[in-house]
Amino acid sequence: MNYQNLKKMQIKISPESVMNTLKNCIQWKYDETIQAAKLPLGIYIDFVKLRVIPKHDLSAKAFLEFHKNINDKKAEGKLETWIEIGMESEPDVIKDLKKKTDNVEVFYKEYLNSQKKGKQYEEQQIVEEQLEEDLAIIEFHEEEEEDSVPESEKPILVPWDFSIVAQFALDHAILLSKTIGGKVHLLHITKSDKEIERAKTDLHKIADDTYAKTHILPTIIVETGNIFKTITEIANEKHAKFVIMGTHGVKGIQKFTGSLALKVIAGTNTPFIVVQESPKFESIRNVVFPVDHTKENKQKLKQARLLSLHYKMKFFLTMPEKVINEQMERNLKTNLNYVKSYFKQNNIEFEVRKVAGTDSFSESTLKFISENHPDLVIILITKNINIQDYVLGADEQKIIANSTKVPIMCVNPLKVKFSGVGFSG
Repeated sequence: MNYQNLKKMQIKISPESVMNTLKNCIQWKYDETIQAAKLPLGIYIDFVKLRVIPKHDLSAKAFLEFHKNINDKKAEGKLETWIEIGMESEPDVIKDLKKKTDNVEVFYKEYLNSQKKGKQYEEQQIVEEQLEEDLAIIEFHEEEEEDSVPESEKPILVPWDFSIVAQFALDHAILLSKTIGGKVHLLHITKSDKEIERAKTDLHKIADDTYAKTHILPTIIVETGNIFKTITEIANEKHAKFVIMGTHGVKGIQKFTGSLALKVIAGTNTPFIVVQESPKFESIRNVVFPVDHTKENKQKLKQARLLSLHYKMKFFLTMPEKVINEQMERNLKTNLNYVKSYFKQNNIEFEVRKVAGTDSFSESTLKFISENHPDLVIILITKNINIQDYVLGADEQKIIANSTKVPIMCVNPLKVKFSGVGFSG
């Protein structure tokens, strides 16, 4: 690459500048106080990894080593060399790379300027947070009022692949159907139309056996399609109450709740309940409701209230013992007060638990699960999950694959608008 030509094109970018921006993105992406930046920072990291760095085992290794320790000068030097090679071999990416670099730089300037406003800025944030809380209450009730399908008519969808974990999911669905209501639908997805009739015959036998044991006759659905995409389409089309899905824990996470399937969960309006074994009890009593600092955290309340209408439950509002910065702690306190107030208004029993020896939200959730063996955990799926999360393992995967085998309800957040700089991919 002739950098003199680039200079004439007024594209001021070099391997060193790419490395500096990449380093900032990695640091800032995991700063929990800047949720609005997750998407643009993630896009930049993924773009460099997938488009700029050559597709080579050594370059991939260099990226991973740098990502693990951005202060390692040796790793930085190796990766910078690969980036230079990539820029020379793929000159067409320079323009897009410049655009994404500019987006990140604009964010840094805006964010740093906002920090200089000091107390006035913080007071304004508190006012805005209170307004957002008030709006959230209105939006929450409006959402319930606008729901045209009664809860009693919403089915419970069970993806069925004739495996033992699918049977586990069906067992959970039967119990929920008996208590909460809603028909159980068994969904089997074939690879071709030629398999449909055989699948229907086999599925009818499963439905008949289920009726003989439980007096509940599941409705069968057989569709040709993609296991990940079709589950979402059917769940949304049927206005499903829940999708209950079985997994083999860490091993099964790769098939059912890893890279592609976690994206499926994040792409549907229906809560997913992921199970690893048959129900231990017929009732749901103790439920973990992790509280964090994010604006979307309140969106789990609808499911908590639905369950509390049918079960005598106690919710444990869990959080880490230590929070890494003041802004996050302030947001956490706001969310906690909101959730407590909501539970009190709806006569829902709860207890606040700060989990000793933890300083992250996923760590506190996992530790509480392992020590207390609850009946269910309700978590929120990360908004804008990207390739980086799939490669490194999103926190949700660790919770879903918990070694205690507690069922996990995954709620997908609705879109939340953030003030500040907008970004294009």
